[in-house]
Amino acid sequence: MARIDLQRRFDWDTFVTRYWNQRPVLYQATGINPFMDTDVFDAALGASRGAMEPPTALEARTDVQFTIDQGQPVQLGPWLPRDTDGSLDGYDSRLADALGTRRYALIISLLHSHGFGLWSRERAFFSDLWRRVGLPLSGGITTLFHGNYEHSPVGVHLDRFTTFLFAIRGRKRMRFWAKRPWSMPVTTLVDYAPYLAKSFTAEVGPGDILYWPASYYHVGESASRDVATSVNVGIPVTGHQARYDVEDLVGPGHSNAPRTRDTVRGRALVPGVLDGDGVLPRELPAALRQAANTLRENSRDARTQAHIRTLWLNRRSAGGLEPPPPPARRRPLKDTDILHGNKSFPILLEKTGTGWCCSANGNALHVSGLRQPVNKLVATLNTARTVSVGELLHPFPSRGDLPLRALKPLPATRAGMRRMLEILLTFRAIQLAGR
Repeated sequence: MARIDLQRRFDWDTFVTRYWNQRPVLYQATGINPFMDTDVFDAALGASRGAMEPPTALEARTDVQFTIDQGQPVQLGPWLPRDTDGSLDGYDSRLADALGTRRYALIISLLHSHGFGLWSRERAFFSDLWRRVGLPLSGGITTLFHGNYEHSPVGVHLDRFTTFLFAIRGRKRMRFWAKRPWSMPVTTLVDYAPYLAKSFTAEVGPGDILYWPASYYHVGESASRDVATSVNVGIPVTGHQARYDVEDLVGPGHSNAPRTRDTVRGRALVPGVLDGDGVLPRELPAALRQAANTLRENSRDARTQAHIRTLWLNRRSAGGLEPPPPPARRRPLKDTDILHGNKSFPILLEKTGTGWCCSANGNALHVSGLRQPVNKLVATLNTARTVSVGELLHPFPSRGDLPLRALKPLPATRAGMRRMLEILLTFRAIQLAGR
């Protein structure tokens, strides 16, 4: 029977050579777990707020799943983290009072997109892996598993992800099969008791890191009735579909395609396309007309090439973890404000079409004008030294009070570059000194 390798010291070079896409390994108490309780709770709060939005709202998300004894409650609200909980411990205490002996599972996908602290530390951790194996094709997936559930609601399954499990609180068990243990034509199995003899397990506790390749069937189990918390990071290595790239290029995420209430998470909603007899009308519905117009616009060579470059820059600056957390609220900058950038994760600047694309932390903005002064401003920020807004803006001309909202890309003027700095601040690519 297969057994899992145990290691005490985590080293990326050794990991890539011995284990990456080869076999599972458990690193015990390494002390390098990038996920902190406070960051996990903050991201879970952000995801919960999105889950409570009306389905038609732009902020609505479907990243949250909650089960009680394998069943899903009709209303999620009472069971999700709240600000008043204050922490994961407070959340657990409230649910214990409400559920008694019943078991529950809180599962949040795309966890990294809901909290900047968690996202930034996770990006820093995996940047060393990307230097060795390259960025993932379609971005890593970060999933929170929290609760005292008996086993994962989906049961035994196979992912298209090679996976890292970071144990945060409590203890849990992962059960593996080197190949599919059943012969029935199903992809998941909840009742897997008949196949336990062919499995092997790894029990993880706080601070442990468990890794397994995408080829292993697996299921998560509780090691006790206590609440356990873990974060899984799945990196796609198989089954990448071309439609993911097509959605990037022609979906509402395109820089020239407006995001409306007719779109949710990059997919167009086209209700009422067919009439009662299942026949298409003579005139395209508004949503399909918009999609056709978007495809037509995106097919222009210069615009398509610029958009592809923007997508790639965003993927690089996001560090393989997309989508990034939403930008912060914009605030005006004075000439006396002191800024600094991040040397470890610099702002990227490249030519796209007739202007320049500036990408940081998975977000982009566009600038027009001569490259030299813009490049010098970005290079200064990337040194991470403190510098005043006035010093950064000094080389740029002042051309009156232009209506910047109507200008896209931003002009390389003093007003345009001030707006650029304000936007980079919302991206958290630069910071105000002392904050």
